[in-house]
Amino acid sequence: MRGMGDTTAYLRRGIREIICLALFFFTFLACEYLFDVRMAEFVSPNEVVIYESLVIGASVIGFFVRPILYYRRPHAIDATSDVTGVLLVAALLLLIMAVQVEVVIAGGLVACCALGYCGSTAHANFARRFARTPCLARAAALSYAMGVLVQVLNHMVMPVGIPQQAVLVVCAIAQVALLHGARRAKLRDESDPNFEPSAAGLSVDALEYGAKWHDDPEAKAAFRRAVVRLTVATAYLSSVFAALNAGFTTLHAVGAVDLGDWPRLLLVVSSLVAGTLFDLHGRSYMNIGMTCAAILSTLSFFVLIVDGNGGNELAATIIFYLGSGFFVVFFTTKYAAVSLYARWSYFWPCMGRVVNNVCSMLVTAPAVAIISSQNVLAAVGAALVMLVGIAITLLGQLGQRADDAVMRDGLALATDDLGGDFAPTCFDPAPVEAAELTSNERLDSFVATFGLTERERDILEVLVVSDQSVQDIATTLFLSRSTLYRHISSINKKTGTASRVALINFFWSWTPKD
Repeated sequence: MRGMGDTTAYLRRGIREIICLALFFFTFLACEYLFDVRMAEFVSPNEVVIYESLVIGASVIGFFVRPILYYRRPHAIDATSDVTGVLLVAALLLLIMAVQVEVVIAGGLVACCALGYCGSTAHANFARRFARTPCLARAAALSYAMGVLVQVLNHMVMPVGIPQQAVLVVCAIAQVALLHGARRAKLRDESDPNFEPSAAGLSVDALEYGAKWHDDPEAKAAFRRAVVRLTVATAYLSSVFAALNAGFTTLHAVGAVDLGDWPRLLLVVSSLVAGTLFDLHGRSYMNIGMTCAAILSTLSFFVLIVDGNGGNELAATIIFYLGSGFFVVFFTTKYAAVSLYARWSYFWPCMGRVVNNVCSMLVTAPAVAIISSQNVLAAVGAALVMLVGIAITLLGQLGQRADDAVMRDGLALATDDLGGDFAPTCFDPAPVEAAELTSNERLDSFVATFGLTERERDILEVLVVSDQSVQDIATTLFLSRSTLYRHISSINKKTGTASRVALINFFWSWTPKD
């Protein structure tokens, strides 16, 4: 299912998840920009950068809270989400109206924590929808591009002040509402009198979802090595882009550049290009593509160091944005793929953002010091350390193909970087006489012939190409197991089959009549 039509269908079915993630990107970036603008009214440019890194680092709290609640206190999620939404809007209003620096800092801290909570949810929902599809990177790129585009349009089209701030507040409310709606959609069919909501029904235990291979020492060790490698690579890359961001934020604070102006549109271009490139050949080009982008972005750091009097800021900004789009799509895609095989799968999709924000907090102060001192030798040394680390963690894996996987009971586990195409293992392919049909064409004909509903179509699509457990499928489709069983029973009745295996065999042996 790799044709343009299939990709469009994937994106159409996951449009809610894409929009939610796009709203997170916009609100997070716009909140960061607003915080910088407000802090510049009270402190020096270098201090603005330091305070920004601390506020961004605080978002990690929110990224952790949501997964913990999901697994340990699922019944508290709805109430916590409501409180988080209120805190987010209140914090943004505080940022807008504050007249004291302490209040601005407090508003930024609360807003970023709340955005971390929302971002964790948005990333997890996105991963569940797209991690098993061949268009994962493109979906991530589309979400990021949409978020950045809204930010640029809001900055360039809307009048400065209240109109721009109103758009931010409205989008924050929309984000909370959509995420809450997704939660309700997951539970809406749980009205079966025989079904009683419980922790097991509302959350997904690691032993049930994701880590099916947890008892296999070889696969488990391979997974851990891959995750460590990916995390280290992400940390090195985060350090590079955090240092660059520190320099540009300082320039923004003194008025030398406007980080919300038209060059930011290059983030849209670079992210879309990255998504297209990364999805090629089972995402086997991700590592080398990201390495090249990191090397290119490092050039802008040297421009900032060498040209201390200004004049080349625009060129440096363009280079920076071209690389940043690649980086965001990279870590969003990688960790979404990781979540398929990890314990606490709900947490891992946002891990890239967590690593990035933590590294930003740690690297910002040294980066500001180097840029302020115009110490070319220190800059070269730091850049070499970063690039060597990136090369070891990413390019060191090029000897292995992404499709060289260890198979454990039908579960494909990529042992190089978890960036390969994680298409689920399939059952026996369609017979030769029906080979001219694509999977989508066969599915559409089957649905039309047997009168299946749209929801039954979604379930059938997963059933016939996957060996997931019922709990896995229910989680992917935001259904309870009891509801999923009712739908499967309905499909069996309409097709005259008696079991899941019989349904799958019938689907692949069925030949559409002219």
